[in-house]
Amino acid sequence: MKKTRYRKTFKVEMRTTCKMCGKELPNAKFRTFCSKECRNRSYNIKQAESGYSTDWAKAKRDKIASVPDENKCQCLICGKWYVQVGSHVRQVHGMTAREYREYFDLEVKRGTTPKWFRKMKGDQALKNGTYKNLDIGAKYRFKKGQKGVGKYERSPITLERLSKLYKLKKS
Repeated sequence: MKKTRYRKTFKVEMRTTCKMCGKELPNAKFRTFCSKECRNRSYNIKQAESGYSTDWAKAKRDKIASVPDENKCQCLICGKWYVQVGSHVRQVHGMTAREYREYFDLEVKRGTTPKWFRKMKGDQALKNGTYKNLDIGAKYRFKKGQKGVGKYERSPITLERLSKLYKLKKS
């Protein structure tokens, strides 16, 4: 019995221009793309077109978000749990975080994040010095009696919080 070997034949493509951007190839080292950026862009497009990685990531995020957790806030639209509801609302539901807070009568000026996350971000600002940016912007802040600045409506939650603060200061 005679054994035969089958050889795969490959078609060698001799290019003179980049497959992605059309620029001339710089040297013999590059046979298809002119740079790593063009090669990566091409591969990323193929990956995105397949949809596998995005579908898998969405399924994983949905599985994690569907479990109730006291360390997260619940989205009032879909009922899933997130640390930063504003980011979720923007990406998934297509509305801004401010529109979301106004629609559900939440505090407009305060983000929809849990207390531990706000504290962590505050500590982080103190540690890395970004709180100093507040001093830089002080000259642009509203001053009492300033003309040209309209009054905005405060949410019911904000009014309640301010009335409690005022009562505490008064007593």
